[in-house]
Amino acid sequence: MTTPPPYYGPPGGEPGGVPAAPQNTQGLVGMILGIVSIPLVCCFYLGIPLGIAAAIVSYLGLQKANAGRATNRSQAMAGLITGAVGAVLGIALLIWAVTAGQNINWEDITNNSGN
Repeated sequence: MTTPPPYYGPPGGEPGGVPAAPQNTQGLVGMILGIVSIPLVCCFYLGIPLGIAAAIVSYLGLQKANAGRATNRSQAMAGLITGAVGAVLGIALLIWAVTAGQNINWEDITNNSGN
């Protein structure tokens, strides 16, 4: 009578499976917000909050890319740069509007327009 071979169990090591997909969402969203923030500076200063949000989200995406969990480092960098540009342009335009508004004498304009 022959004995069956001994059972050694499944092979050791990491279980086989699908590798985790890269987490590219934050870099992409940051880039989109950053690009949109630049032209929206002229529309009721919407570029300032969008630029700040783009810079924050892109920074988080850049951290993921540096850690190896995302593959879109260039998109995160583009979002960080364009978000900062949008925020700075919006703040500069706001400062310019406030300082230019102080030099205008609105009483003279309204009194002379009726003549």
